[in-house]
Amino acid sequence: MTTTPTIRSRHSFSARFAMITTVSLGLLAGPVAFASTATAAAPRHSNGDNCSVTAYRPTADHGRNNNRDKKDSKSVDVKFAFKIHCDKGTRVYFEQKMFKENGRDHRIGSDKGWVWVGKDSDEHVYNVEKVRADRGDKFVKVFHEVKIQFKNNDKKRDSWGSDRDTSPTAYIRVDNGRR
Repeated sequence: MTTTPTIRSRHSFSARFAMITTVSLGLLAGPVAFASTATAAAPRHSNGDNCSVTAYRPTADHGRNNNRDKKDSKSVDVKFAFKIHCDKGTRVYFEQKMFKENGRDHRIGSDKGWVWVGKDSDEHVYNVEKVRADRGDKFVKVFHEVKIQFKNNDKKRDSWGSDRDTSPTAYIRVDNGRR
């Protein structure tokens, strides 16, 4: 019968404790760092461009003829809006993905393109998608994600910056034509 000898760690207790503390603090601080926007990471005195995106909560688009057609009474037009803000005038590339929640996320639409954002101003962009309710549902849960990329024209070098945001989930009422 052979026995396997136990391996004794070469690190002292204080070194192991310091490593565990560092890793634990890193795990706690990680989500906080990801939750901040790209504007917080860039220094205020930077000569480069600085842009950020804000995804708004989706809303029912009452400007369009919602729920008037009896054949399509289980759907509603939903407006997915977002805002891009830049410190300096620059062209910004955006990608937007719109989702419906029903146990798992289901993409209902997407859009992408370029917009010009002036110096220290905002550009508002929105898309309207028709969203259908599942059988028996009176509400539809929707949200969207937006990613942007912009050229950071620093005097020393050209580089690309980016930012992303996810909207809060909205509960949109779907009128089924009955009162």
